Amino acid sequence: MLARNASVFGHPAWSPTGQIAFAGDDLLIHVMNSDGSGQRRLTDTQADTESPAWSPVASRIAFTSSFGDANYAIYTMNPDGSAQRQLTHEHAGDPAWAPNGTKIAFASSRDGDTYEVYVMNADGSGQTRLTDNSAADSDPSWQPTPRRR
Repeated sequence: MLARNASVFGHPAWSPTGQIAFAGDDLLIHVMNSDGSGQRRLTDTQADTESPAWSPVASRIAFTSSFGDANYAIYTMNPDGSAQRQLTHEHAGDPAWAPNGTKIAFASSRDGDTYEVYVMNADGSGQTRLTDNSAADSDPSWQPTPRRR
């Protein structure tokens, strides 16, 4: 186990620069180097935080945080934990950055009991539902941008 100070190592996310963000057993977001060194806590809140996702150039981390009543929302922050910004307000989680960093996909049950996939601009604007069916849709991901030859 690479995480030396947090006994639970959940939702790991590799950055493009080789760091790992993860949710610790303290329900906060931590980051460390790929060899386990340099571990530090990024969030310091009474709310549970989880599901970190690095932007494609490692300039921001999207994550999920609760309001204490199981109403989760998507936030972003700088890689040092500063400049935290709330992007959604209703039952939202599982953030996933687009390969070009301009959009974030996420799951939400804001329009009913079943989770659906939504997308928004990286600043939280333009939130649009992409799926609409009776099955729960969650954990969105993006197809990588093809490399030019």
